[in-house]
Amino acid sequence: MSQTAIWIEGLSKTYQRGKTRRGDIRSSLSSWWNGLGKSKEEFYALRDIDLTIAEGDIVGIIGPNGAGKSTLLKLLSRITFPTKGRITIEGTLSSMLEVGTGFHPELTGRENIFLNGAIIGMRREEVSRKLDSIVSFSGLEDFLDTPVKHYSSGMYVRLAFSVASHLEPDILLIDEVLAVGDQEFRKKCMEKLLDVSGQGRTILMVSHQMSYLKELCRTGVYLHAGQMLYQGSIDDTINHYIHHIGESRMINIRDREDRRGTGQVRLTGFELLDEKQFPVHMIAAGRPLDIKLDLETTGNDAHNVVVHLEFYDIYGQLCFMASNSISNSSIPVIRGQHFRTCHFRKFPAKVNMYFINVAIFATQHLADEILNVLSVEVEPGPFYQTGKLPLPNKGFLVEYEWT
Repeated sequence: MSQTAIWIEGLSKTYQRGKTRRGDIRSSLSSWWNGLGKSKEEFYALRDIDLTIAEGDIVGIIGPNGAGKSTLLKLLSRITFPTKGRITIEGTLSSMLEVGTGFHPELTGRENIFLNGAIIGMRREEVSRKLDSIVSFSGLEDFLDTPVKHYSSGMYVRLAFSVASHLEPDILLIDEVLAVGDQEFRKKCMEKLLDVSGQGRTILMVSHQMSYLKELCRTGVYLHAGQMLYQGSIDDTINHYIHHIGESRMINIRDREDRRGTGQVRLTGFELLDEKQFPVHMIAAGRPLDIKLDLETTGNDAHNVVVHLEFYDIYGQLCFMASNSISNSSIPVIRGQHFRTCHFRKFPAKVNMYFINVAIFATQHLADEILNVLSVEVEPGPFYQTGKLPLPNKGFLVEYEWT
């Protein structure tokens, strides 16, 4: 039976948002001097988290921006401290939370390797024995004696990962930093993480790249608005995340506050309709699909209206886009409420879940943008009229014929 590496009990972290009244310079200075005019609003970055992490597990922490993922890793790293609750950690811990974290900018790469070793309690002789393998893995032999303040972000990541993974901490925390490196180095990192985990070490990683998490992790934790909504296998955790996002987006689009733009033209409704004009959230590949957009134009000065529909997969990768500017289809400017429809004769996506972002431009300015307006699940269908679909389930489907 595996032992527990991390216990988290009743963990909460709150911050204070300060609000200051604005006025003329004299009143502003007076308020600052007297400490008046400020009201503190408390919000929870994390609330009542109970979590145990098994020794040797690779855990992916997922959730939207602002969910509390980075805050959790900072608490585990003791960069910040909890408002309440308790964290118990068995063994040494090393973290890669931001590019450059744990490095002294005035020290060279070599000196920072020894500094990081000392931080996690290693003797100088132990670090010296691993120096060659750390430098070789990073590929920074020619820059080892250069102060790291002259490093690029990619060089920082290379050295930081090499140090953290080779100095053999019992627990390794990684926060999104692998998104900076090149593809070849990311592949090396993933292989190294699997090797490190195989040695019984524990890894917690935050990433929006679901493909990395599915490949690396065994367990997942889903955070949302500071609360833990699910812990289980990585596949189940990702599925909970996907379906929860879909449900949360079912609110009236008119009431969505997470949008930006001038507001000249606004999205007020959004529907997916099958060939019989029934609302759907699932479509077979190759079947007709209509996307109906309810729009509201607030002024007469809006012109050159362009609508982009962007389809992203669960890994956050843009798969394809439909835009009236590409198809040379103009959208007449009608003051007040009106609707437009984007028609797919044969929906070209492969089997997967897709999230749809909408961006509306008017008068060459962004008028309205909403992310994750709705999700659509694509199931196997008759795109090629053969009952077959190509593998793997990536990319999109195109019509062609052999002659």
